[in-house]
Amino acid sequence: MNKVVLITGGSSGIGKSIGEFLHQKGFIVYGTSRNPEKIINSIFPLLTLDVRNNESIQFAIAKVIATSGRLDILINNAGVGITWL
Repeated sequence: MNKVVLITGGSSGIGKSIGEFLHQKGFIVYGTSRNPEKIINSIFPLLTLDVRNNESIQFAIAKVIATSGRLDILINNAGVGITWL
């Protein structure tokens, strides 16, 4: 049985690379982005998720479970940057 993986911050950089690697290894991968509709080249589904919003988090997890029946692995890669002026 293939493991189901959710990767926060999965639309670019390290999160995207991990997702592509796991997808190629047979994992069922879901990534997240605050604006997934702007990403056109993902080989795995991207869900809307903002790590600063509990409702957004709950909705994304519920979507994964509704689609795949479970969530086996969370890779919490998303971050929030702070710019000092």
